[in-house]
Amino acid sequence: MKDAYERRALLLHLGDVLEALSCLSRNGQRYTTLGDAIAREDSLASLTWLGYLDPAMTPQQVSERATAAFFLWPKTLLDEDLNRSLLASTVQHDLFAGNAAGWERYVKERRNDVAWFAEGLQPIPSDNGKPESRFSRWPWPAETGAS
Repeated sequence: MKDAYERRALLLHLGDVLEALSCLSRNGQRYTTLGDAIAREDSLASLTWLGYLDPAMTPQQVSERATAAFFLWPKTLLDEDLNRSLLASTVQHDLFAGNAAGWERYVKERRNDVAWFAEGLQPIPSDNGKPESRFSRWPWPAETGAS
């Protein structure tokens, strides 16, 4: 029976996500950043999970990333065998990439209702959203000291 309550909690959270996306789609053009929108829209300020996102993201970026992060949730939550890692990994990858601190706060909040949420996932590297490329390590090690 606990499984039903956990699924219900996740569906309620999905409802909060849809509420935020609806508000952002109606009012997002007025704001340049998520932080600005949260500060000025009471309906957004009450959704704590938004505060864990990068406040510098545009409302459009939030909408795009949240849609990608949560579109599998309804079907997944209705599957007989719940794919727990899929639920968390899509959110981690699509919504919190480069935001380790926000991800940790988000997981802590979700675990208030669903103790297993994000269990077994690798933590997000603290790279401040800047994935390392071969160019970021210039000069390349093989070229150092060469004449």
